[in-house]
Amino acid sequence: MKKKTFILFPLLAMFLSSCLFDSDDDGLSSWLSDQGMPSSYKVQMVEVDGLKPESAKLYRDTLPHTASSRGFLGAASGLVHDAVFDFAIDSAFLADMKEADSAKAYLSLYLFDGFYKFKNLPSNVLPIEEDLKLNVSWIVSEKLNTADYYALESVVDTVWMNELKSWKTKKKADTTLSVSITKKDSLLILDMPSAFVDDVRKNSGNRRLQLRISAPEASHVYRFYGPGSGLLVSPLLYMVEMKNNSYKGYRANRAATMTSNREECSDCLVLHSGVYDSLVVEFPSKPIMKALSDFYGDKFPYEDGNGVDVRQAVIMAELTFYRDDSMGENELGLPVRVVSVTYADSADKVVRSTESYIKFNDSLVVKKGHQNLVFHEGDSLSLQVTAGVRDFINRASDGRSFKMSMMFDLPILLENETTYANRYINSKGDTTYVAFPYSDFSRYDFSSIKDKPARLKLWLASKRGEE
Repeated sequence: MKKKTFILFPLLAMFLSSCLFDSDDDGLSSWLSDQGMPSSYKVQMVEVDGLKPESAKLYRDTLPHTASSRGFLGAASGLVHDAVFDFAIDSAFLADMKEADSAKAYLSLYLFDGFYKFKNLPSNVLPIEEDLKLNVSWIVSEKLNTADYYALESVVDTVWMNELKSWKTKKKADTTLSVSITKKDSLLILDMPSAFVDDVRKNSGNRRLQLRISAPEASHVYRFYGPGSGLLVSPLLYMVEMKNNSYKGYRANRAATMTSNREECSDCLVLHSGVYDSLVVEFPSKPIMKALSDFYGDKFPYEDGNGVDVRQAVIMAELTFYRDDSMGENELGLPVRVVSVTYADSADKVVRSTESYIKFNDSLVVKKGHQNLVFHEGDSLSLQVTAGVRDFINRASDGRSFKMSMMFDLPILLENETTYANRYINSKGDTTYVAFPYSDFSRYDFSSIKDKPARLKLWLASKRGEE
């Protein structure tokens, strides 16, 4: 096998210091030591341009999710979020309702003040003023005996949400109400349609009521506390007996959010935040292996023995995609962080894990912001894929491609802040938020990655040649 001796040229050393490590040679040695690598390793960079994916597949999050702590209702960025509630209503009240001359009902949702009262909430988000058209559907059970009635409280959320996937009912009605929300408001009051009230009040005995609220034409997503928040702010269904003007409220036993996608382009790679969408991209191994062979003068992949190649250590890998922010939309108007997920073998199983942001260029961040953001300056998206590329190169002899995926994380308030954290204590002792602590509801079309080549940069600590 041909061997090649490497010299760390001054120009390359300067490049590494200024662009990646943002430190002097002593700092580089310390950093290598922190990574468990000898400081005497020589570090080189290999760049692979023109990478085109051999496949790109979108995995949409379509399952119901528990709203035990907080839920969502409304529409934004191509998604509609329905709120579903599970109530237990006793026989005594239904008897009173049945005897009443007339009755009405409303659902009281406590707005999630962590979001609406957050001091860094963009000013253009509130107030919300719109005529909200609600689609209301419901299921009223058969009569329940006392044991079954009280057993409703212990229904497992996951079992209930699995049943929601086949929600079927002919009982539905629409209603429209005017909504106005400011930072001073804490409630969202939703009047229920008369058809719903009439149907509920004609029943007797203990009953289970499941209620689904949809607002597909809404211009916002409304965030509310769920029934499991531990606070006295969970959703309440109030039924009003007009005969004696008495009010009785039923607290939801559980709540869920059901999300539906109204994107029209089935082939587009549209990723949404606020849910668990993911985009999986696979790149062929050949151009990466060729770049390494050309650089080292050795054959890649390594096929002797167990096929695991440990001739070099990948200390960092960065994959850069083209991006076009005009293809996306977001609710808060803030940059949104993209998380990279890679695949690695562990105990004969492939493990999917989120990549750590192990190192970044402080001076570049101060000047242009973090490079793993969309909706901000520039036309590229750079994701660190170190662990995944390290495992891929070591095991490429089995013919595998390089596979990674991306998901959305939190919006960023301070994109030029070099502290890579959601919040930290500044020099004055104050808590400073780097990231907005709640998800945005945004969409981004990554279809361009199918025809716009990506670039892979590898920083390698060489285990060969003369030291």
